[in-house]
Amino acid sequence: MNPIKLEQLAVMAEGLLLAGDPELALTSVHFDTRQLEKGALFVAVQGVRDGHDFLQQAVENGACAAIVSNQEKIPDVLPTGFGLILVNDTLRAYQKLAGYYRKSFAIPMIAITGSIGKTTTKDIVSHVLACKLPIYKTYKNLNNHLGVPYSLLQLEDRHQAAVLELGMNHAGEIDLLASLVKPQISVITYIGESHLEHFGSREKIALAKAELLPHTDPEGFVLLNGDNEYLKKITHLYPGQVLTYSVREPADIWAEKITAEENGTRFDICFRNGDRFSAFLPLFGNHNVLNALPAVVIARHFGLSASEITHALATVQLSAMRFERRDSSTGAVYINDAYNASPTSMEAAISTFADVLPERSKVLVLADMFELGPDSLEMHAQVGRFASKLRDHFQQLIAIGDHARALYDAYEGEKYFFSTKEEAVDTLAALCTPDRAFLFKASRGMELWTLIDDIEKRAGHR
Repeated sequence: MNPIKLEQLAVMAEGLLLAGDPELALTSVHFDTRQLEKGALFVAVQGVRDGHDFLQQAVENGACAAIVSNQEKIPDVLPTGFGLILVNDTLRAYQKLAGYYRKSFAIPMIAITGSIGKTTTKDIVSHVLACKLPIYKTYKNLNNHLGVPYSLLQLEDRHQAAVLELGMNHAGEIDLLASLVKPQISVITYIGESHLEHFGSREKIALAKAELLPHTDPEGFVLLNGDNEYLKKITHLYPGQVLTYSVREPADIWAEKITAEENGTRFDICFRNGDRFSAFLPLFGNHNVLNALPAVVIARHFGLSASEITHALATVQLSAMRFERRDSSTGAVYINDAYNASPTSMEAAISTFADVLPERSKVLVLADMFELGPDSLEMHAQVGRFASKLRDHFQQLIAIGDHARALYDAYEGEKYFFSTKEEAVDTLAALCTPDRAFLFKASRGMELWTLIDDIEKRAGHR
């Protein structure tokens, strides 16, 4: 963050300066005391835990000012000159501060949301642009009501663009986050089953994601996944240029001749105006090719040549747990795609896994998907039926969790069911031979990736 005076911060947060030197310059803002450094402003956000209870710790970790709402919890003894800004709601003040700070940057903001694929798309877009521009991108997947303000407050004068990921659980969240970001370019990757529990239908999810569009600069443009039927229904909500991308059919930009290779995927990039060129992506699956297409459009908008784009795509690296390969000490291969899951993303992972590592015997390790609402069991069964169509590629299915029982029941092949991860360790360790590969896929709450370390420990002691 660029240095900001305490008095200015009080104005930006719409608060009252209770104490401290108005000219005091602060260089960072945090709501987590573990991230504090000397010269920081601490925001006592009230969430699962009350940030006011950590004010003394914030002082010890280097904070020289704080935004508070509960005066009764202000420590009696604070360092001389410690700044205090009083507000009615610390979370809202934090968001207001971030929104005001963003206005000081006349740089392109790129906002990305969607039920699945948004983090991968963010990673690819930011990687390609970073080959030419100093950019800021959302750290990890901090994409919620706290994470987006955090990202905005990391902007510095050296940044020439920002690529920000916007997430949601309920209607209205994208509206708030987009109002802070005010993007010039927006991408919606997919409308799927995630959060059906909260919304009730995919149409309602589409409307919630579409809250991004009215906040997008009408002089900019919006990129929508043309392969998703629900996104086609919201184009009228943006008055500017809407571009579509696809891996199934011609669009404003699409991919064809998609071919799996040993270390990734090769494909042709085609444009409506007749331009085309070939590219290689060190990732597997048509879904990852789809996730790469917005990066191509945005890179061309920023003036990158075809050769610069293809070079950048060939060196892409994703965040952890996105079809991440790990080699076992036994010689087996683990594919960790356990960051999160929905029926659509699970089917994409299964299909991709079927196409790669042809020399190995493959084991599917699939566990519960969350937030699917009353149709959760049927959606798990749907994945089981989908996997059955590709069962010739797999030696076994290991299903874990209460809802995954429906997936197990629907799968027509050799299979095992376990209620918990712990119950599955011995069976998986016994299967962990040099000729095998394992795909791990589930919702994040299952923490399925922890199984990999457990299997390694058990296999190593056989």
